Amino acid sequence: MLGIGMRFAAAAGSLLLVMMWTVVLPPENNPFMDDHLIYAMVLVLLALTSAERTFGFGRMWERLPIVQRCGFLK
Repeated sequence: MLGIGMRFAAAAGSLLLVMMWTVVLPPENNPFMDDHLIYAMVLVLLALTSAERTFGFGRMWERLPIVQRCGFLK
């Protein structure tokens, strides 16, 4: 929600949503238009477009000295 750890959260959330989609296989409806897959694609899109810098505190977070030293925190 704050834009801190967006990439990690998007990866974990996408994995969780895809696993939730696989639980209901075979699907009752269209297997490619399931809401879990759409939400997973939205999370990946947010992570790839660096939405944390635009909609959250990502810019301020990246300027902190500890984040600059430890690259995995970006």
